[in-house]
Amino acid sequence: AKRWTLYWLSSIHTDVGYTDLQERALEIHRKNLDAALAWTVTHRDFHFTAECALQVLSYLENRAPDAGDALVQAIRDGKIGWQALFANMLTGILDHETFARLAWPAGKLARERGLTFLSAQITDVPGQTLTFPMLLAASGVKYLASGPNPERAVPLLPASGGGVTEGTAYPQLYYWEAPDGSRVLHWRAHHYGDGTRFGFDVGPDEMGHRLSDWLLNQPAFLALNWPYDAALLYGADWQDNAPMKEAIVANVQEFGRRFTFPRIVMGRAEDFFRDVERRYGAKIPVRRGDTGLYWEDGAASTAAELAAFRSAQLAARASEIVAMWDPRIEPRDDAAPQRRRSRADARAAMWRDLLLFGEHTWGADESVSAPTSRQTVAQWEYKKRFLDAGAAAARDHLNDGLLRLGHATRPGRGRLVFNAGSWERTDVGRVAGGAGKSLTNDGRELASVDLEDGDALVLFREVPPLGYLALAEADRPPRPPSADGEALEAKAGGFTVQLDPASGAIRSLTGPDGKERVKPSDWAGLNQLVYARGGEHSALWTSGDRDELKNPPQIQLTQARLVRCRRERLPGIGARLVIERALEGFPTLTSVVTLYDELPWVDIENRIVKTATLAKEALYIAFPFAFLKPAVDVEVPLGRMAVEKDQQPGSCRDWYCHAHWVWLHEGNDGVLWSGPDTPLFTLNDLFRGAWRRTIVPDGTLFAYAMNNYWHTNYAASQGGPATFRFRISLLAPGDAAEPVRRGWAACEPLYESASYTNETPGPLIAKDRALFYGDKGVMIVGAKPADDGDGVIVKVLDVAGQARSVGVWPAAYAFKLARRTTLVELNGDPIAVAGDGRASVDLAAWGVGAARLFTPAEAS
Repeated sequence: AKRWTLYWLSSIHTDVGYTDLQERALEIHRKNLDAALAWTVTHRDFHFTAECALQVLSYLENRAPDAGDALVQAIRDGKIGWQALFANMLTGILDHETFARLAWPAGKLARERGLTFLSAQITDVPGQTLTFPMLLAASGVKYLASGPNPERAVPLLPASGGGVTEGTAYPQLYYWEAPDGSRVLHWRAHHYGDGTRFGFDVGPDEMGHRLSDWLLNQPAFLALNWPYDAALLYGADWQDNAPMKEAIVANVQEFGRRFTFPRIVMGRAEDFFRDVERRYGAKIPVRRGDTGLYWEDGAASTAAELAAFRSAQLAARASEIVAMWDPRIEPRDDAAPQRRRSRADARAAMWRDLLLFGEHTWGADESVSAPTSRQTVAQWEYKKRFLDAGAAAARDHLNDGLLRLGHATRPGRGRLVFNAGSWERTDVGRVAGGAGKSLTNDGRELASVDLEDGDALVLFREVPPLGYLALAEADRPPRPPSADGEALEAKAGGFTVQLDPASGAIRSLTGPDGKERVKPSDWAGLNQLVYARGGEHSALWTSGDRDELKNPPQIQLTQARLVRCRRERLPGIGARLVIERALEGFPTLTSVVTLYDELPWVDIENRIVKTATLAKEALYIAFPFAFLKPAVDVEVPLGRMAVEKDQQPGSCRDWYCHAHWVWLHEGNDGVLWSGPDTPLFTLNDLFRGAWRRTIVPDGTLFAYAMNNYWHTNYAASQGGPATFRFRISLLAPGDAAEPVRRGWAACEPLYESASYTNETPGPLIAKDRALFYGDKGVMIVGAKPADDGDGVIVKVLDVAGQARSVGVWPAAYAFKLARRTTLVELNGDPIAVAGDGRASVDLAAWGVGAARLFTPAEAS
């Protein structure tokens, strides 16, 4: 018999809300740390672990300085464990830079207080993207402990759980390897309350019975491929935001006095991982692939806010890039350093708000059973404030920064257009208040069309990456779209669109090659809105009763109908169809399909107003593309995933999340689809409670725009206005980076400044970029002033699948020295800067890297 050593990770799960109002919930964790600090003195060998960095940060921000110092010292001494991950995040709804910042708050604290971390925990959320181990490794993390809750994740239920015979075996121990070859050692438990699960709250005898039964009968431990005599007990209590009980600690100590084995070690996560890696490292298996974005579908219960979150993340990133010009344009007075420091602090607060909105707690535990209760209403208002504040800060920082840039350029009246993307762009932008205004670049007027609301569509050309164009502005006569009568067809730039006369969906889409891209189906065509009602008490898992999973869902489907359609010409830009449609439950539904004279894609916009209802429902937008069995690649934060091929057993195949694009390709043909406002999508069919274990894509994709299927945490209903945009382009296999370039352009707008007038010329030229790099196979994940004020941090991702050294040169931002860093801005080795100013960042294939670019003060 094995002589087991069980490392007990005595953490309490963090919900930012759910069980009570958010601040009350966080105060429980602060009190747990108060108690843990006391118990490290009174209970020999006791170790507590703060599950996420938010617990530690909240404590330091809300306790007296001496208490905070005591906590920091206990972490240094190894008495209190702390984890690198900020909170328990929904990784599938995060953009690249937000995802890259998941350990940044912990890294910032580590740099400021002289701390280190090796491990991370993620609790409750049952699955993450396949790039999660790369993010952790690039942030300095070696070990990951996860405690997934398989709620609304049938394939992750243990065998016989919830009436299923095919299940997932727990626990799991493996190296989780990312696409770039980086890895973390991962313990994957079943749930997160092992303390109360094994009777720690009852007493030593009950602990002995339950632990013996587990160790002797757990199938994973009986398997031939389990050589280990050590295991990790995950968490202290089943309850979320639970007060830590001193009796549990006393019972564990008494158990140790009475029993020799199993030996229980009250340790930190890294203590377990170091032990098992030292003794069994060569025997630990390696796995690749994502573990399933099951809980992200709940975010579509607040679709308008989810769309705003996607937009705000990109604007926040752009505001950091614009700030790289501050050393060039900031007035040189005694207050300049403080102004820049204040703006940097405000941007840090902006990112914290956005991270908190991406955290998995959406609302109260009674959000569905009592949708109008004080807890439900107050918790959602608090949650939404994270988004409102973060989005407002991103917008203000970006707009103010663009105006500062504009005022530092040439004299006269003008506007600035800014491209925060990694590649030069020619694209249409919407200029606020731009109707009746001409914009000119080097004496050439840009094509523009006035819109009904006073804005203008403008075709911007060759805007440099991470850079701007300063344009001259003048008044001009009105230039509205040209009415072209009622029509069901539009042509421009080699594309032809034909609408279905019954539904208003796109029944035919052909490009310059004349090939049909729409296949006949039950869904009328591309951009067909499908409203699904019903499904209560069924396999959709809409209640807490798992016995109901055996019931097939009863779903009623309604599809949009055409009311009328008109065609408009957009002089110098293209043509569009403005389609009025009808759909039960949606008092207003207008679709706009735009084709361009010069741009190789089709843009679609659906503007809806929805009636709120508590009945179970979902809204999908169908895209039946003309493929048989295409390969489907999906962009995820910091990478891409091949559907099925890059998914672990038990991963979610009923819906997916995309960062900026989904690429369906078969043979020499391909279509790239982007949904800027709707990260969620399904393949082949609507979600009908199939809970697939495998999938073979058939070419049909559905934007999974709205649902209220959850029975807790997420919103019970939603109503009001929302907008769902899509971009479709034809893209054959060949250039691995092209989907990334086009997808980014589909989801991030070109940013325009407000109009300004300069009396005198400023220090900036009319066209510039923050940094220069010539490699079109890399994405600049983020570029920002360093937290400590020492230069800038640039994060680079390979999107071409080739290991190489990527060169970065000074441009508007000048630097003399460089060094490697982690994603959390911890310094590594120096990087040699060549005579031509080049600093080289080494990247693995599909890998991420970061560098600090700076000039010493004495050389500036």
